[in-house]
Amino acid sequence: MPIFSKDWRDPGDKWVKTDGGWEKEKVVCCTPLTDVVVSVRGATNALRNYIVPRCQTLNVTDAQESMEAEELGLLSRRGSRGELMVPQPYCRIYTRNTKEVAGFNGLGETLKKLDFINAVHDIRRFRYICKLMDLLITQKLSTLSGGAQKMLFGMLEEVAYEVTSSQQNVHVLQHLLQELRKRLEDYLWGNKLGSAILWEQHSRRLQDIHAIATTIKIQQPGDDMHPTLQEVPEECIREILKRLDNHNDIRAAGEAYSLMAKVSEEKSIWRLLCRFHWTPAQIEHVILMHKELQVQKNWRKVYDRLRRTYGLREEYAEKLCLCRNCSCMFWETYGHPCRNDTDPSATIEDHLEEVKSDSIIYISITPQQFLKYFHL
Repeated sequence: MPIFSKDWRDPGDKWVKTDGGWEKEKVVCCTPLTDVVVSVRGATNALRNYIVPRCQTLNVTDAQESMEAEELGLLSRRGSRGELMVPQPYCRIYTRNTKEVAGFNGLGETLKKLDFINAVHDIRRFRYICKLMDLLITQKLSTLSGGAQKMLFGMLEEVAYEVTSSQQNVHVLQHLLQELRKRLEDYLWGNKLGSAILWEQHSRRLQDIHAIATTIKIQQPGDDMHPTLQEVPEECIREILKRLDNHNDIRAAGEAYSLMAKVSEEKSIWRLLCRFHWTPAQIEHVILMHKELQVQKNWRKVYDRLRRTYGLREEYAEKLCLCRNCSCMFWETYGHPCRNDTDPSATIEDHLEEVKSDSIIYISITPQQFLKYFHL
């Protein structure tokens, strides 16, 4: 029998118009306001003056006014330079469907709630976000929704600004731009997916990002800056190279000057690199499979064989985490919100006890695993 009334399972989302277009009201209300950043000194009063009016608009009790600084820190988040930023970004993820709820995760909405655009400026999350962007550009670009496309180009623009200000990871920005232009020329331009107006905006934005990338110039230190790289002792150079986790970085460092080229060829550097990425059993297996490596154990050749056989181990300073109790995804260093939104009677003290609970179990999410939660 057809039902003419509103479906009782409908989420009832309301849409509001913003400067960036139409957005869901719940996403706009939960979007982290990272424009307001307060220093650690005197953070308690400043943070209360900011967070209490916002919590009132979100129908949260006024109990936060009497919170101590330690408890307030659990609900706020700390940047890489020690600054406090509010509120804490997190997002509920549907891991399974039920009869009442047909779980669906929107990529654009999730990236907004987790504050990916501003997280680009945190050095701990930069590598993780760039890897995720690389996967989206090279594998999922043709299946992204309009909102996800806008977030992707926004994140890329923030990467360009971050690289310009820090003068680091220029090769990462160049790789992302090269892959994006290649994909757009291959199967998008001339056969645009979705709104033609949206893709024209993307085209203009890509030109702006490319203009930013072309203006990046690495500034050389002045003549009065000491010690210079050439004045650093050989032992320090060796310790620096031992802490690099990528063969491309070691080889690029070897091109800087003669001493670094000499140290980059040492067996100890490549032996440590092999032991970082692979287990002793994997290293022994590859050596036994190739007789030329048994006769003369060249660790650089051993590394190349292992890389082609097993691939590289992915290591990030910080990853996203997923709570097994409430299916909440969050950044690891921000702490775990674990808020029970289905219990309207729960007070802020109850939420703080949940945060401190030792029974909370969460798992780390790699960029590849992150994309599996979305229908792309």
